[in-house]
Amino acid sequence: MTDYSLEISFDPDLEEIVQGRLFLTRSIGSVAVQPGVIRAYFETAVDRDAAAAALSDFDVAREETPSVDWLRLYQQSLQPLFVGRSFVIAPDASLIPADTGRHALVIPQEQAFGTGSHESTALCIELLEEVELRDKRALDAGAGTGVLALAMLRLGAQKVVAFDNDLDAFRPLRENRARNGATLPLFIGSVEALRGGRFDVITMNILPEVIVRLLPEIKLHLDAVLILSGILMVQREYVVDACERHRLRLVNERQKGEWWAGTFSV
Repeated sequence: MTDYSLEISFDPDLEEIVQGRLFLTRSIGSVAVQPGVIRAYFETAVDRDAAAAALSDFDVAREETPSVDWLRLYQQSLQPLFVGRSFVIAPDASLIPADTGRHALVIPQEQAFGTGSHESTALCIELLEEVELRDKRALDAGAGTGVLALAMLRLGAQKVVAFDNDLDAFRPLRENRARNGATLPLFIGSVEALRGGRFDVITMNILPEVIVRLLPEIKLHLDAVLILSGILMVQREYVVDACERHRLRLVNERQKGEWWAGTFSV
């Protein structure tokens, strides 16, 4: 791919005129190189050349350079995350050690929520490692990137469903499913869309206020184990008390820094 740019030289007193004309072009951005020099960027040569015509009474220089995928370069400079006893998570498949005996997941770093680097995600994965998932049905409620759903599949779950109520989560969910070669039913919506489905294991790594509000509906779909995370230590009692009111018993818990997660059983 190619980056198309236009370097415009002008009397610094005329900058407002230049910027005004650029605004009317299909420029995707510009930067001031120095006083009286602006470099504007375009997606195509046609757009750049049209801008050059609109600014022809100034000195303009057309430039074409190979595109640099800065995000990919950044991701490749990162190190894989070793989470729990059995997972390695990296933003690019090339970062997964070839000789690893761990379950590998590829989750790009631009997906800030649910990459495995946050304590709440790591806590959930650690608790999942202590649950028997082989041949079980599981649900990831508020899935974000789908990292927990993918982890449950790696741990042997027979079927996992992932959903989130945020439309922006659909793209990372779909892309991460493909990146990790997973069969993962997913949808954007609410708990009500599950209708009569029941699950052996359910994870919720979301705000504690939302967890507490959803507990009555979630319990209707729960057969055995509920793992809750995204909870600060100071909110632990609030969540545990709410679970007890719904006859969910705390059977395991973990803490990392100020973050807490717990495993509950029916």
